[in-house]
Parts: sequence; C-alpha cells; structure tokens
Amino acid sequence: MRSAPLLSASLLVLGVLTLHAEEPPATVSVTWKEGISSPGVCVDRATWFVSVIPKAISLEGLATAKLSDANTSVEGKILHLDPDQRLCLIEVPSGLGPVRPVPFSEGAPPKPGDQAHCVSGSSACLSTVAGKDWAYRGETFTYPLLRLRVSESKTHCHAGTVLVDQQGDLLAILTCQETETEGEVYAIPAARVRKVVEDMKHHQRSGQVWVGLIFHNESSSPEILEVITDSPAADAGLQKGDVIISMNGTEIRSLSDLVESIHNLPAGEAAKVRLIRGLEEKEVELVPEFSAITAASR
Repeated sequence: MRSAPLLSASLLVLGVLTLHAEEPPATVSVTWKEGISSPGVCVDRATWFVSVIPKAISLEGLATAKLSDANTSVEGKILHLDPDQRLCLIEVPSGLGPVRPVPFSEGAPPKPGDQAHCVSGSSACLSTVAGKDWAYRGETFTYPLLRLRVSESKTHCHAGTVLVDQQGDLLAILTCQETETEGEVYAIPAARVRKVVEDMKHHQRSGQVWVGLIFHNESSSPEILEVITDSPAADAGLQKGDVIISMNGTEIRSLSDLVESIHNLPAGEAAKVRLIRGLEEKEVELVPEFSAITAASR
C-alpha cells in the first residue's frame, strides 16, 4: 500500500461564498501548452501556486506554464510535478499583484457530510464531502482521494479548482478523475498539498517518506508487528505491539488511516504520535525520512 485567510466564514451568505472586494482572489489561471488552461491557487508564499494539470496535456518535457490574474501574465517554473495525481507546484519570479496565500485547513480531516465550496475566480459553488476512496471501479489510487458532490460541476469543477472549508481555508484541489455519478468529483486533500509545499521549502524535492514500520495487515487496529533497526521509528522509540491511535492530532482508527497519515508526512518534520503500549498511553515524536526511491522533482 502503499498555512491570514483570504476567504472567511463571515462571507458565507445563503450558501454562496463571496470575496472581499479590496482583495484579489488567490486563484489564477494557469495556461499550459496548446493553450489549455486550468485554475491555480496561491499557497504558502505570494510566488507559489499549485494546480492540477489537465489530462489533455502531456507531462513529457513539461517545465513551465503561464500564470495570469486580471491584470498580469507571467511565466512560471514547475518546481515539482507528481505524475500520478498530476499535481504540481509552480513558482513565478514575482507575485501576481498583492496575492495572499490561502492557508491550509488545520481542523480534523474532512468527513462525509462536511460542507465546503469550490472556488473559481471570484465565484463559488456549494460542495459536500461524500467519502474518501483508495480505489474506484478497478482503478487503485496512489493516495486516497476525497469524493465530493457539487451543485454546479460543469461550471466550476475543473482540474485544479480549489475547495475551501467554511473558514475559507484550503481543504482540497480537484483532480482529473470523475465518478460515474452526476455531480460527483474527486479531489486531492490539503494534507497532500501541504506535504509537497513543506518538502520543497526545506529540501527542494518531494516524495514518499520512510518510517521503518511493519504492521499486521489483517488486524482491525494499526498494531506494530516489527520495527526496523536504525529506522526513524526505532529512533522514536516505537516498539512491537504498540497500537498507534493518533498522528499530529488526527485520530487513527484503521491501518488505512495510518498509511494515509504517513504518506502525508513532510520529510524531516517531527510528527507527534500517540500510542497504546500495554495498558498505558504514550506520545513519541517520529521524524520521517525520504524513502530511497522517490518521485523526481522538476
């Protein structure tokens, strides 16, 4: 198996999210070769934007894209490209106007029934989280995707469209994948985007991390079967038989929850892990490392 918000909850009126008139939206248009465009959103700093590359665009030799707001167009360099999810981080030489990065959602992971908004330019449509999938109709995803039901999918929901929570924080970014249900789309969770951003800030590359743990595949709980010697898990003091119950404050209920949380850990950033050892509850800090095989950054 495999962070001042631009949008605010006070701006939600009758299910429609409106932007401050004096602040430009943190979304831009990203134009790829062949003139095909997708939305992009500013994250972490005024010169960094993330988007999802449309399926019609070949990834071979792709290194730049043009980013545009209402007044300016600039050439951006692709710093990182994930070929599986077609998620990319783009840097421009200067900010497109006084753009404010959209902060990452710091609350609990999205769950079915949570409401959010798909934001396209200065307009938005209502969306509801329907679930989270590791696979769909025979296709297995490298990382789990949020499944969403949106009110205006054909108008707003394109690859790269930003999804914000009720506080206006980044919740997810829409992908190229769709389901066969009308108005239902998939999105990359914000935790995955944050990992790419943090990795690139500190290491100038991003990829899968390694912690050195082996688990009981058939157990209903994430119980450690083995801790690999000289691994990050061994350095953290994790032991065989420990059951992990939370990571960085996120509740872990199953092995798939744990796998997802580990996938989203930025390399070299300490994660607080709560566990049950015997009859006691303990907390340790786990510092993941890049795995020996990681996806190349551009």
